Amino acid sequence: MKRIFLVFSVISVIAMTRCSTDVELSAPYDSSAVIFGLLDPGLDTQWVKINRTWLGDGNNIEIAAIRDSSEYADGAFVATIERWQGGNIVQTYNVNDTILDNKDTDGIFFAPEYKAYYFLSPGGLNTDSEYRLNLDFPGSDDVEATTNVIDIPPGAVQFPISPEDNAQFPGVQFAAVSQLGTTYYTQNFDWIAADNASRYEAKLRIYVKEYVYTDDTWSELESTRDVELEWFVGTQNVDPETTLSVGTDVNGQGFYQFLAANFDPDPRVRRELGYWDSNIEVARVFDFIVTMANDELDTYLDINEPVTNIVQERPNYTNVSNGIGLWASRATMIVEGVEITEGSIVALVQGEFTADLNFCSPNPNNAFYCGE
Repeated sequence: MKRIFLVFSVISVIAMTRCSTDVELSAPYDSSAVIFGLLDPGLDTQWVKINRTWLGDGNNIEIAAIRDSSEYADGAFVATIERWQGGNIVQTYNVNDTILDNKDTDGIFFAPEYKAYYFLSPGGLNTDSEYRLNLDFPGSDDVEATTNVIDIPPGAVQFPISPEDNAQFPGVQFAAVSQLGTTYYTQNFDWIAADNASRYEAKLRIYVKEYVYTDDTWSELESTRDVELEWFVGTQNVDPETTLSVGTDVNGQGFYQFLAANFDPDPRVRRELGYWDSNIEVARVFDFIVTMANDELDTYLDINEPVTNIVQERPNYTNVSNGIGLWASRATMIVEGVEITEGSIVALVQGEFTADLNFCSPNPNNAFYCGE
């Protein structure tokens, strides 16, 4: 009898506990502003997403597909941008809204149309200033966020990797071929550190044109297609207060292995690496691109990187007061149309990784010219 009574008592306690912790989703709920904006100092128009959180009865995934669940009604707030310098407001920008229609329809939110906000910054932003976003909500707390802006110095790239830098430069040497075999080279790309930049991500955008023929003898051209590949080559985290220059290594062997991993051998396909610039008679193979992030964006990226350890929880990060989200700065430096050496082309056509991919050169002066 004692055992029966004990079991009955435990069941009663559990039942009472469950009854006392029921959650009503229709309970009063305070919506919060969700901000996402990345200022780019070189652009004439700056964009920012301003949305709100919501909570409703029923399936919130279904509610997400309703447009006004996450978007504010017109006139819900007044948005301005203040430019601060030396502790004072020196300029104020009006924030406008518009409707865009390029949102991915595969997501859970209303698409493809959505409301976006922007302000005009003719000539770019002042990199010696801070920019504060203000949302004035009648009858409730205002939302604000402040960020500095990345400043890219002129002539940031120190290594002469394009014809514009040095007309006599023969191109980047990824490999050389001799009777002894192929030698691969690692090249270091250097650039001057940008003010307020804490993270640098470098990549190569490689240009390839594919010629598809009707047969293996390439007697009749069926079609052509342009392919752009982006090869991520490294991330550098630095202290912007002390760092003067930054660099990343680009592995020559990795260059050919990357191409081999992105194309399949096909006897009916011939591939042209790069494009011919007849103005300066150069075969431009890739663009060298460095994307920079200020401290706020760097912190956000660090926190949201994939979890690789046993602790799966990650802290929430926001630099928005009375709201959540990110107000930060990024910038991009591009060296366009970099060429590679003639020896690098030989390794491309005859080397162990790419010989079966039918590569050729757009340079009419090269022994492996794609033309007839």
